[in-house]
Amino acid sequence: MDILNRITELLGDKEQQELTDYLKLQKSAYTDWKAGKSKSYRKYLIEIAEYFGVSIDYLVYGKQSSSPSENLSDDELELLAYYNKMIDTDKAFLRGEAKILSGAFKTPYKEPKKTIFIETYSLPVSAGTGVYLDNCEREMIRVLETNLTHEANFALRVSGDSMEPDFHDGDTLLIRSQPTVEPGEVGIFILNGEGYVKEFGGDCLISHNPKYKNIKLDEYGEIYCRGLVIGVLEDDDFV
Repeated sequence: MDILNRITELLGDKEQQELTDYLKLQKSAYTDWKAGKSKSYRKYLIEIAEYFGVSIDYLVYGKQSSSPSENLSDDELELLAYYNKMIDTDKAFLRGEAKILSGAFKTPYKEPKKTIFIETYSLPVSAGTGVYLDNCEREMIRVLETNLTHEANFALRVSGDSMEPDFHDGDTLLIRSQPTVEPGEVGIFILNGEGYVKEFGGDCLISHNPKYKNIKLDEYGEIYCRGLVIGVLEDDDFV
């Protein structure tokens, strides 16, 4: 005997509309079940079991039991007693709350992201006419650990617009320490104590913003490279 046959047997002399009304379904729903057009009754096994006062195991497997609550603890029986006194709308609300409290809708646990500290200068490097970096203070900033932040040796903040549209005023650049860069690469350069972020052009430093002139290196006595720009910190990289 299958589920539908047990439902029919339990219905007995009762009007089928009594059951469909209890389930808040159209009267034709039961007729569709009998005709094999629908098996939607499977979605209402809990409510059908409540209506007939039997266990879900009986509906599905035909197992007889002296009481649907024979295996419940005292606490469970107490909750069931409260539940049975509720009106249908309160029962539906309680089932929804129970799902939430049981963890059915809890957000999956996410592994915390790793972070690292990067050294940064207290003064920004210039994307304009130059900023003195000698003897300025340094501090540590905490950022998310990524391939770029792991590779970087220190960070510098941009001041000015001479490297737009690639780098903007206020951007924090990630720098890998190295004594030279190749032509076409963007690096951090110190010219007579002033720091610049520029593209290396061999005999000059190139600004990406056309309103700024290139800086001729033969006009400076003290010139050295602090490192290669490997990336920019985004807002969500900071911790």
